[in-house]
Amino acid sequence: MKLIDANACMGGDFVKHPIVNHESFIIMDDVKTADTPAELIEVMDRFEISQAAVWHRAMFDYNPDKGNEILSKLMPGYEDRLLPVWTILPDITDREFAPEVFFPKMKENGVKMLRAFPQQNRYILCDVTMGDQLKAMEEAHIPLYLEPQPGWEYIYSVLSEFPNLTVIICNIGIWPSGRLIYPLLKRYPNVYFETGDMGVCHGYERVCEYFGSERMLYGSNFPSNYPGCALHAFATAKLSESDRENIAYRNMERILSEVKL
Repeated sequence: MKLIDANACMGGDFVKHPIVNHESFIIMDDVKTADTPAELIEVMDRFEISQAAVWHRAMFDYNPDKGNEILSKLMPGYEDRLLPVWTILPDITDREFAPEVFFPKMKENGVKMLRAFPQQNRYILCDVTMGDQLKAMEEAHIPLYLEPQPGWEYIYSVLSEFPNLTVIICNIGIWPSGRLIYPLLKRYPNVYFETGDMGVCHGYERVCEYFGSERMLYGSNFPSNYPGCALHAFATAKLSESDRENIAYRNMERILSEVKL
């Protein structure tokens, strides 16, 4: 079966890497990273992963603009396996991220997905700060990856302002997160989450029962997680063939097909 990893990271760490997300308590340590596309693909091949949505650690540890540039320079020759994900900043301070400038650059580099790290980059992800950008992303159906480590409140807040925004919640943490994720799945039709931290018993089955299989994206959260853990949880879940295919690759392919750049 085709398998698309919705959440993989490439590049060595400038600081120690978060390896266990206990929500507000994050353990940092040294991990073996994939510093090049070839190294990441070696890991993917080991677990029979067809493609991976990948961002570069420099986007977080150093600078989003520089990290985007580093990732794009690594992509040539690997476009069939790696799906690049860039990081965005408010255009009120960084004009190169304005939609009329940034979106054509995304298209030129084959980028269809974005991430935001508001706490790390010292801004508030909201209408006041990034209204024009978020509205343009909403209209273009550009998926935005958001992590709940700074807290879930900002995810709830931005979705209340932009209810049609396509959001992929990633790195959800090892504790059961149903009471935090389910309300968003119920209220907002374009909210998804990747399953790299899905360790709760019957987690896949419960989401399929309540919301259908169309809201989950298979992910490994590499290198924070060992890919075999996510793969085992997914492989042993009691799912229909159709549901398994949705999570494995169909949902991601559908999301990407809806992006309009």
